[in-house]
Amino acid sequence: MTIEKYTLSQVKSLKSDRTNWERVERLSDSDITLAANTDKDAPLVSSHNEKRFRRGSKPRHKLFR
Repeated sequence: MTIEKYTLSQVKSLKSDRTNWERVERLSDSDITLAANTDKDAPLVSSHNEKRFRRGSKPRHKLFR
């Protein structure tokens, strides 16, 4: 993977995202819930599994100010 640098004028000339915002605005809450429940890449957390989550440990490094 390479890092590419762009000038401000190049960024402004890039295509905007391809999201169909009109379609997104028309989605009902039930449509969003159905999509979330059927998404295999991001399964919802059950209340049973939620109880098993733990807070992470403190970082081992000191922050310098």
